[in-house]
Amino acid sequence: MPILTDRQRIELAIPAYLLYALAAAPGTFTPADPALAAKAKADIEALCTNLRTACLEPLADLAPKKRDAIVRRLQRVSSEVVADWRTQPALSLTLTLWYFLKDLTDREVLILWEGSAMERATRQLLPMFAYGFDEEQGDGRAQLQAGELLMRLQADGWYR
Repeated sequence: MPILTDRQRIELAIPAYLLYALAAAPGTFTPADPALAAKAKADIEALCTNLRTACLEPLADLAPKKRDAIVRRLQRVSSEVVADWRTQPALSLTLTLWYFLKDLTDREVLILWEGSAMERATRQLLPMFAYGFDEEQGDGRAQLQAGELLMRLQADGWYR
């Protein structure tokens, strides 16, 4: 198995980290039927667990001090992206991150191995926001924003 560079580790962790930041925010995913609140809470907790695991998997073989340094760098990179989210609806952000992830997997920058934490998380996410794919205007905007997110990260030296 090839040894990953620090840059590769961060690039692998960014999508999971961004999705985790969104999913963990209170009120991001709320069920249409209040009777499903307990199930929704359990589903979101499972999603967050998978995303947290997926974020840390690329760092698993590192010594704790090195892992902590990379996590801090990942947090800095991601915090700049998350700071722009305050005014955007959760569905729009989720779709944007979905298309960002799709672009990375389509280009094989990121491979979602069957049974991996990230694959489980994406399987959980799909039904949670499938509604957004039905809204053509929001869907097109999300695709555009995903491209802008990629360009922003590339301008900072990521995903080149």
